[in-house]
Amino acid sequence: MSCKHTNVFKRKLQEMSAIDSSLQNNKYNLKFCLLKDSGFSQNTDMILQETGNRYRSFFENMEQGYYEIDLYGNFIFFNGLVCKIFGYSKDELYKVNYIRFMNKENKGIAYNAFNDVFKTEKPRIGCVFQVVRKDGLTRQVSLSICPVKNSSGNKTGFRGTVSDISGQKILEAQKRHAQKLESIGQLAAGIAHEINTPLQYTTDNTRFLLDSFAEIEIILTSYHKLLESVKLGRETQAVIRELDTLISQIDLDYLIKEIPKAIGQSLEGLDNVSKIVVALKQFSHPGTDEKICIDINKAIENTIVISRNEWKYIADVITDYDLSMPMIPCLPGEFNQVILNLIINASHAVADSIDKASGNKGIIKIKTRCNDSWAEIRISDTGPGIPEEIRERIFDPFFTTKEVGKGSGQGLAISHSVIVKKHGGSIGFETKINQGTTMIIRIPTGKGNG
Repeated sequence: MSCKHTNVFKRKLQEMSAIDSSLQNNKYNLKFCLLKDSGFSQNTDMILQETGNRYRSFFENMEQGYYEIDLYGNFIFFNGLVCKIFGYSKDELYKVNYIRFMNKENKGIAYNAFNDVFKTEKPRIGCVFQVVRKDGLTRQVSLSICPVKNSSGNKTGFRGTVSDISGQKILEAQKRHAQKLESIGQLAAGIAHEINTPLQYTTDNTRFLLDSFAEIEIILTSYHKLLESVKLGRETQAVIRELDTLISQIDLDYLIKEIPKAIGQSLEGLDNVSKIVVALKQFSHPGTDEKICIDINKAIENTIVISRNEWKYIADVITDYDLSMPMIPCLPGEFNQVILNLIINASHAVADSIDKASGNKGIIKIKTRCNDSWAEIRISDTGPGIPEEIRERIFDPFFTTKEVGKGSGQGLAISHSVIVKKHGGSIGFETKINQGTTMIIRIPTGKGNG
């Protein structure tokens, strides 16, 4: 949850506590007045009613749902927005246990969250899980949880706010999809160029070989005539002069020199295309919600191949793989997307720091290492480094220093989400101004992580 929402929840909880405290004080003061002078009872009732109305008005007009539950999880107080989120009337929701709206997995998540607050007595903010409404629709909600105590200091239940964040989650998914399409479009253009270049010179070489064969065929025909003349004992001088002329016109020495080169270039080009196709096939792994064990080094190598057009003119890529790296459990498609994002970012950083007119290139270095618990990937560049004033924001959604049209600002935010939330790993960086940046990814190996 963002700092903005966190502050809002904290402020609301503080306001609720203040109101609750005010009500308690008013109640005791009013009781004292009643005991002192029963003639004030009518005014006391009016004050209590007005205070209660203000109390109810505050909660009914909150931007979030407000709830109170007892220690068993039964709803004992809530505003209208809670009813709207769950799709039940107030009468239907009163005294109902929250677990009624959850499947087994989410019941466990919710129980752990409330139990943690009960034990630590510390509020929690941004607890996210799924609930099922009365109409059967599944929604994602975000809860804040605060312990409630009575006048004796004993815990009696919990209170907090609840928000339906389903629309927000859908929007985030759409933004991730848009960023992925942006990357794919950029990647497709680069791959098209990488494939088109060898295909172009292979096509040109094939035409050259076809024309050369036609010319060599003419010379071979002349040689055949000379051979026949010799066999039959005929005059050969005229045929020899014709053959000399043909060899001179066709430039046979040139053909003998260039034909092997053309064949070699064509084979090299076709080999490059084949590598790109294989890498692309492995890169575009079908999406899956289940992790599978993959060769991290091979996945990175494939991504380097298909992203070549992004860096080949401005940087040399150096790899330092841990050859003892075991197979690592990953979501292959999303892991590949992260590596692609980081390589593209590194190439852009290098491009910003080199003198293109000089022809000098920067360096992108990719290093992998592994221990029992973690697989680590470091992607370093010789770019300008990350300015100190923006270092805390680089993983924020839509934050970008690139000019309009050069990036959505979603690449690092999505990479952070994929590595941290979906792989249980970490992503960070080391940077020095005018020296470069190293992005550091750590992913659990599945051994010794708990």
